[in-house]
Amino acid sequence: MKKLLYCAALLPLFLIGQEISVYGNRGMFKLQYAQPHNMGMLSFHLSSSERFDKMRTMQAGTWTEDRKHFFNVSAGLSYSIIDYLEARFRATAFLKWFEMNNFPIQRGDPDPPWGFETIEIGGKTGYAFTPDKVTPLTYAFGAEFHVNWGPRLPTDKAEFDRRFYADSFWDQGATPVTPHFPPYIPHNPDYAANGLADFRIGPFAAHLNAGYLATGVDIKPPYVDTNEFLQNYLRPNYIVHGGGIELIPHEEVRILIETMGYFDSDAQSESLWITPGLRFGTKNVSFDLGCEIGLLGREYWKAFFTFSGGADLIKKVEIHIPLAKITGRIYDAKTGDPIAATVTLPGSEKEPIQTAATGTYELSLAPGNYRVHVEASNYRWKEQGAVLKDGDQLILDFTLNKKEISKVMGKVYDAETRMPLMAEVTFPQTQYMLVTSDTSGMYAATLAPGTFRIHAEATGYQFDEKVVTLQEGETRIVDIPLNKISLAQSTLMGKVSDVEKGTPVLAQITFVDTRIPVTTTDPTTGIYKATVPPGTYSVKVEAQDYVMESAPVVLAKDETKIQNFALRRIPKTGESWVLKGIYFDFNSAMIKPESYPVLDDAAKVLLAKPSMRVEISGHTDSIGSDSYNQKLSYQRANAVRDYLITYHKIDPSRIIAIGYGEAQPIADNRTKAGRDLNRRIEFKVLSQ
Repeated sequence: MKKLLYCAALLPLFLIGQEISVYGNRGMFKLQYAQPHNMGMLSFHLSSSERFDKMRTMQAGTWTEDRKHFFNVSAGLSYSIIDYLEARFRATAFLKWFEMNNFPIQRGDPDPPWGFETIEIGGKTGYAFTPDKVTPLTYAFGAEFHVNWGPRLPTDKAEFDRRFYADSFWDQGATPVTPHFPPYIPHNPDYAANGLADFRIGPFAAHLNAGYLATGVDIKPPYVDTNEFLQNYLRPNYIVHGGGIELIPHEEVRILIETMGYFDSDAQSESLWITPGLRFGTKNVSFDLGCEIGLLGREYWKAFFTFSGGADLIKKVEIHIPLAKITGRIYDAKTGDPIAATVTLPGSEKEPIQTAATGTYELSLAPGNYRVHVEASNYRWKEQGAVLKDGDQLILDFTLNKKEISKVMGKVYDAETRMPLMAEVTFPQTQYMLVTSDTSGMYAATLAPGTFRIHAEATGYQFDEKVVTLQEGETRIVDIPLNKISLAQSTLMGKVSDVEKGTPVLAQITFVDTRIPVTTTDPTTGIYKATVPPGTYSVKVEAQDYVMESAPVVLAKDETKIQNFALRRIPKTGESWVLKGIYFDFNSAMIKPESYPVLDDAAKVLLAKPSMRVEISGHTDSIGSDSYNQKLSYQRANAVRDYLITYHKIDPSRIIAIGYGEAQPIADNRTKAGRDLNRRIEFKVLSQ
């Protein structure tokens, strides 16, 4: 307990720093770190220690106290060849001193033995990785190996050592005292290897060493008794183990506690000691002061002092990479609650990032101009621009508004009896899933605001459609009555021919959104014939290398109707064709819903030819001023362009819209029929 109090009293004076162990490697006191110094670091150290043993002797009839002192001074160099490999050299000198008290006079021996106890060379390799640089959290693993010699003493120093081991010291009138210092035992090379491991998180670090020491042959000095030498001074091989912890309140101030021990597996004996200390110093110069306390094998304590320094011989070229940061928070505009969102930078190669649970985000970017785009489920996206210079730290918060949703609901029922029907309700040309009405005929769907076709079918009934336009937050009730399929049959027949040559065309006749089988024309005559239930149909005609045509057909009970179709070949570059069946509200660019099938068919031409670029041109009749007609024709052409881009995802770069007004008539504006023809939308192929 008294020894521990001595060490505790010394702790406030401890100064240590450059992370050099007494062995010369980067480490604690004797424990070594797994991670070497960085490449080019040259370090040196000078370490001294002292311990003493007390002896009680009778002098001049009085008991007094003599002391045996053991001094060590270790000096060494280490150099990091690369970041992962460090070499070292160490030499340790010793001195024995006998403080004899010839009561009441004190004296020390004038010829103390001294010499080199150890000459050692070694190396270390290790690698560290940091999975978390913010905390920081670091792991390191490595291996250490060394060889040391115990050289013989010169003749005169060996004689001094013999006197301290075997002779008695006395002055005239004093009682002779034999100190019995342990003799110095030289030895052949020792070989050792150790595995090393480090762990650090924030201000706490832990280190482990474990390995094996194969001792060389010990050489008996001539003045040592053979039996005593064999019994007390022959060294076995050892298992070496050690562990230590560091508390790092500051990188220049560290509190260290380590334990180390040697285990003799043959004799099943162990020596163990503990070393507390404090480390303080700058990057290149540091000081160590600690005390070592023997716990097992032999009880002792000694203080030691280490001075170390170093210099980086390889100048590191610091490359400054311009960097700026954008941080911020994304939250609900009404409630202020954080939102889990995706942050992207359109037009840059930066990968999208997700916000934290608190709605915060952080981006590290090179200086430049950026668009910061934020999206979250059920919210409207938002963008902000940012101009960053080197070193900027911009705070960019986003408030998002929730998307307003719309609903459509209603009842599907028999048109005559008004009994509810279980039917399939779909929304053509959209990605919304099919819904089924229940036993009461009721259906419901949640949609985005917009215009939709509601298509209902039930077994044994003629399908029907309704068109509805929904505003944000609106709930619309749309009931759909269905008529039973009549057992009576109607006939549709006609001829499909080339519009220019009049030659027959092999084509397929489809009754859109029905289960009626596809009808094929006769390839030699172009004639087709289909027997179908009475009703209203959208008939579509398709042929290879031709622009698809469609037309509404109403068939009464037992009626036979002739419907001919003239197809136009898909135009080549520079050619154009009129989109028939596109209608607008009067003096407006609002496309009427009945035009959608024609526009959908035109989109199929563009989808079938992914590289085709077209011009959509709008034309009017001569009623109205030139400027008004030109403006209206452009608005209508652009409305068609927007429809194709919005609903069919056509690349906007493939379509241009132009309004020609009344400048390019194709018929006489003096007649109603001519004016009807002049009010048109044309497609012109610019490239394929």
